[in-house]
Amino acid sequence: MDNQDLPTTNEEKKEIVLSSKKKWFWLAVAIALISPVSGVILAVALLAESGMRRTGLIIFILSFIWGVASLYLTRWLMDNGYLPVF
Repeated sequence: MDNQDLPTTNEEKKEIVLSSKKKWFWLAVAIALISPVSGVILAVALLAESGMRRTGLIIFILSFIWGVASLYLTRWLMDNGYLPVF
């Protein structure tokens, strides 16, 4: 029996390595502005990564605020007749 087949007690924790945090931040901001729901999903994924928690929190807050603002803006535009009511 080989020792390679046996599980070791000190197995390394595998993490996703993100090459550029700035690139991921701006990508997440763009996604959050296009779709607040997708932004929240991406923010939760970033919150799960140990090195990206601050970015995930910023994106989560941005997505939430943009989602609420777009909901109120849409409702206001419908009430004033700028958007059709179905």
